[in-house]
Amino acid sequence: MLELVGIDRAFGTRKAVRGVTLTVARGEAVLLVGRNGAGKTTLLRVATGYLDPDAGEVRVDGIAMARERARAQARLGYLPEHAPAPAELTVEQHLRSRARLKGGADIEPAIAAAALADARSRTIGVLSKGFRQRVGLADALLGDPPLLVLDEPTSGMDPIQVRDLRERLIEVATDRAVLVSSHAVTDLEALATRVVVIKDGAVVADAPPDKLREGKETLEAAVVRAMGGA
Repeated sequence: MLELVGIDRAFGTRKAVRGVTLTVARGEAVLLVGRNGAGKTTLLRVATGYLDPDAGEVRVDGIAMARERARAQARLGYLPEHAPAPAELTVEQHLRSRARLKGGADIEPAIAAAALADARSRTIGVLSKGFRQRVGLADALLGDPPLLVLDEPTSGMDPIQVRDLRERLIEVATDRAVLVSSHAVTDLEALATRVVVIKDGAVVADAPPDKLREGKETLEAAVVRAMGGA
């Protein structure tokens, strides 16, 4: 569903992404982890077509991003870490506005999947961080895209909000390809079918959680080891 082949991306003299090749198939939820500045957000922006690579190719459902950007982007839903949403609009008003931009998508399945039915008439500006992230998830789900790309979806959430969002993500990931970047390894372990560790812009590990561990270590400890930590 998502294919990244030999992706390079630099900012001036700093190379943020180095030769990354990564695939995410339908039914997979790939957790992308790495230290701050490792290149995770840059890689997601390239994967979603909001940033062009210096080298390499991005394909979404077989569609080359470089040649058919609009068609490729129509096959994915993207939740950036700080998803913009007008504070003065209600949840429903915002999603209807976004749906019009996406070709008139039906908002009801997205509202149901993100568990926003009870909040649809509330103003976004008064929502908690957890509910605002649900609004971002509903936005990403508009049009029922087969690929979801999520950047730090649990950032700033309390444990209950993390649990609720994780449950939502597990439900929506069953028939989609999901690529999610997060520092919350333990919180999202139940979601991940594979864990990809990125260090200094390059992939240093790519395996199912059970394969990444050594002995009885936790997944978090395995990720720290792969990143070169103590």
